[in-house]
Formats: sequence, C-alpha cells, structure tokens
Amino acid sequence: MNPKHAPKTDNSGRSSKSIVVADQSEKVTKDDSKRDSPSTKVQNNQKVPKPSTEQSDKNVVSPTKRLGVMPRLKLPEPDSIPLIPIDEKFRKRWHIEGIIGKGGYGEIYLAIDMKMAEEVAIKAEPIVRKGKVAKRMILEQEVLLKLRGKPHVPLIFGSGHTDQFNFIVLQLLSINLGDIRRMSPTRKLSKTTVGRITVQSIAALRDLHEIGYLHRDVKPANICFGITPKTRHVLMLLDYGLVRRYKDPDGEWRSHRPKAGFRGTQRYVSTRVHRRLEQTPADDMVSLMYTAFELLAGELPWRNLEKSDDIWKIKEAVHFGHIEYFTGMARELFEFSKLVSGLDPMVDPPYATLQTAVKKLYVPKKLSDPYDWEDNFKEAVLEKTLSTDDSTK
Repeated sequence: MNPKHAPKTDNSGRSSKSIVVADQSEKVTKDDSKRDSPSTKVQNNQKVPKPSTEQSDKNVVSPTKRLGVMPRLKLPEPDSIPLIPIDEKFRKRWHIEGIIGKGGYGEIYLAIDMKMAEEVAIKAEPIVRKGKVAKRMILEQEVLLKLRGKPHVPLIFGSGHTDQFNFIVLQLLSINLGDIRRMSPTRKLSKTTVGRITVQSIAALRDLHEIGYLHRDVKPANICFGITPKTRHVLMLLDYGLVRRYKDPDGEWRSHRPKAGFRGTQRYVSTRVHRRLEQTPADDMVSLMYTAFELLAGELPWRNLEKSDDIWKIKEAVHFGHIEYFTGMARELFEFSKLVSGLDPMVDPPYATLQTAVKKLYVPKKLSDPYDWEDNFKEAVLEKTLSTDDSTK
C-alpha cells in the first residue's frame, strides 16, 4: 500500500509496506454465523497445497477441483494498458493470467500463486485516481482483516503496493449473481435459490455490522459464491470500498451528519439515501431487499428510469407496501419486504427474524442443496410457467 496512507504495523510485527500474508492456520473465535452457512470449516481448516520445486514458473495448474460458475478472462481493450502486465510473474510469486473484472476502481486479475500452486484473484487500484489519492482499497483491506474467519467474506492471502497501485490478493470466487441471473433462460432465479441467497446475505451483513461497519453498496454484482467443493454453496459478500464505520469500538453509534453524501448504486439504495440521510444497518437491508426482488422478478420497476426523483417515488410506494409493482413469484417476498420496510433505522435489525421470514421460500431444501445454476435453471423455468398459467386464469 502507499506508505503515506498504509496502516501502521500491528502487534504481530506485520507491516503493510511489505506483502501481508494472512495466516490461515490462525484459530478463529466461534460465532453464531455458522448456523446460517452450509460450510464454514473451509476458511480455517482448508489444506493449502505445498509448493512443488518441480513445477515451472509458467503453466502451473491449480490442483483444486473447481465447481460453480467460473469467471472468464476478458479480452483486452484497444490501447488499454493494464496496471499489472499480463502473462508475467508479479512480485516473483503470482503469474498473471488475465483480467476478469474492471471498473472505475481499477482491475481484477486471475493469477496463479506459484508458492501455493493455487488460483487467486488480485484486485489492483491506482494510487492516484481522478487527481486524488485513492483510499478505497486501504479501507477494504482493513475490513477484510477484521472479518477474517467469518464464513461470508473471501480469504485475503496478501496485499501490498507499487509506485502506481495498491493491490490485494484474494480467494478466487464465482461470477457475480447479476451475471448468473442473466444466464438463466428466464432472466430470473427460483424462489428457493433466492431465499437461500437472502438468508446468507443477512448473515454476511450481520457479521459486518457487528464489527461496526456498513456496506453501503449491497447489490447482485457484489455477491458471489465459492468455487471449491466445500465453498460452492457458501455466499460471499464483496467490495468493501464504500464501507463506513457507524459504531465506535465501544459499541456506541457515531453521531450522524446533518447531510450525508450519496453513497451506493442508485438502483439499490434506500429512500433515506435519496434524502441524503446518514445510512444505518437498515439501509443495507433495504438494498438487500431490492436485490432479492430483482433476482426473483428479473428486474426492478424503476430499471429503465434515469431521474433520481422518479426512482425515489416508486421506491416510496414499495416501502409503504404497494407490492403490486412486482409480479409473479416476487410476491413471495411480501412478508420479508414488510419487515424490512418497517425497520427502525436507529436500531440494529432483528437479523434472526428477517431470516425466518425468508426461510419459508426454500424449506425443506437446505443451504447445501444445489442452486439454480447447478441444475440448468430448471426450477426457475418451471416457476415462470406456473406464474404465466396463473396470470391467465
């Protein structure tokens, strides 16, 4: 990381000026999030392959069996120079295979860790962006380390900086839920899949809120699943670049600003964000509610609107129970949306109650049962047929 803004060396002697490698063997305190996850042991007990001295520096293939929807390498843009050179070894450890994600923040690369013989993702962010020193990745690393050991956060294997960019080395995951939804023939996911996604997302947000932070950008594009046999049914919440501390270390809520800036993605933010009010855990839950609606209905009622006030108006109607804006299977979320819309923004959400309301969507299935993308979206197609039949009666 940029030495000027990097965190200070902690009591263990680690310094962010050099590569920080997460200790996977570290014992993690147990917590009740394990109740809401199909598999949690992988984060602490997963065996890491030993490096082989016989392997060449190139063409190292990960020995780990991959499942789920793997990310694909993207074609390089014309006249675009990647932050990290492709098909070269970075920091004498990671062979860069190509780019799998790109946005205003920077780039995400698929790489092979030569030391562990394992595929990883490397997220890189320019140190200076739009004339300002970028701090998103520094904050993201801080939160990832605080969440280490929790089931719904990707493992962090290392981090560092060059003169041009900061980087974090992360566990490789599936493509995001937005892309998975678009893979479905119906452009929707089934209620059993959406129910299990929502239950795990509530657990992920609870873990984040418990350490005093808000996500402020919950949406399908920031939710993935693991890709190993033990993690393929474990949801991962990503992108902590917009997090904000809302609680002090002693548990007391921080004072709210008279007027807060707009943070988040317009399609998914709550009406309180439209009003420029300070965000709280309830606003993360509203964004999750919109995410669940989109996954189950295929789109949000304000999808084609551009003006913030127009979007805000329909969100207000939904907030007050006008579920008629949604059709078909999305009505299955009525009880959940009613609970979320009634949350007190000044109180921590009743996470268990919210989960109970959503579990009805997938019982008797379990979190560890196959999801839509593992079964050719058969259930989503069947639900669309049933929904169409009902609408003609």
